[in-house]
Amino acid sequence: MTDPAKTEDEGGPIRFMPQLISLDYTVRTNPVAEAFGAALADGRITGHQCPNCHLVYAPPKGFCPICTIETTAEHEVPVADTGMVTSWTVLTPIQYTGQRERHDYALASILLEGADGTVGQQRLLEIPLDEIRLGLKVAAVWAPPNQREADDRGYGLGTAVDGWRPTGEPDAPAADYREHTL
Repeated sequence: MTDPAKTEDEGGPIRFMPQLISLDYTVRTNPVAEAFGAALADGRITGHQCPNCHLVYAPPKGFCPICTIETTAEHEVPVADTGMVTSWTVLTPIQYTGQRERHDYALASILLEGADGTVGQQRLLEIPLDEIRLGLKVAAVWAPPNQREADDRGYGLGTAVDGWRPTGEPDAPAADYREHTL
């Protein structure tokens, strides 16, 4: 009986064949994400407001997932570049060759003023990790205009916003973010 863990060269049934495979692909941007990216390049955050339930989605989706109706450019509304922390996580970078991060840092979900949903994976700046809290009011730190690259898939803020710093305002009351915490 042959050992199944051995390759064919070693008297087993397993054969390996090295093969290099490459894929070329193009990310196609939809018109909603493209308009959102253009607004970010201009230093603005926009959303779409559902004409039925009036919820505002930023980044805009092109539809309301609650009412299942399309939203278009006519439903575009401005959203503030300020908001509040609704959840966060502290990351400890694993050190490896080429790793630029050397210290713990925090990524947060931010409920933007004027929006009804959060934007996740946002870097918190200029605040000690042990001082981050629910309801902390924050403001966007915009990248210089020539460095702003929007997420062409419409999932986030791309590189348009470097991070979020505390505003110094009093924290939002729990009722303002309760429905948005994880």
